[in-house]
Amino acid sequence: MSSVKVINVWQCTPDAEETFEQELKKLVDISVTEDGCICYEIYQPKNQPNEYVMIEEWQNEAALDHHQNSSHYKHFIRISPVLQDKPAQIKQLVRLV
Repeated sequence: MSSVKVINVWQCTPDAEETFEQELKKLVDISVTEDGCICYEIYQPKNQPNEYVMIEEWQNEAALDHHQNSSHYKHFIRISPVLQDKPAQIKQLVRLV
């Protein structure tokens, strides 16, 4: 069974950058300790202070499902829309080779 990667791109409202970044960091701090988490990192494109890219990698679909049902993930999903400029772009990837 191959690992699963997820790439998330968020754009928060200009006045919510600090709050959004704090919430992302909380999500990462807890998520990296979960069983099945291989990688959970946040990046920011240069010169785009209100855009965030998160790259996650999970051992398998079950680990990702467990993460998406966790209280910390649900908390982030519940609060993030009010901080965003537009809906998140989320792509779930499966390695081919």
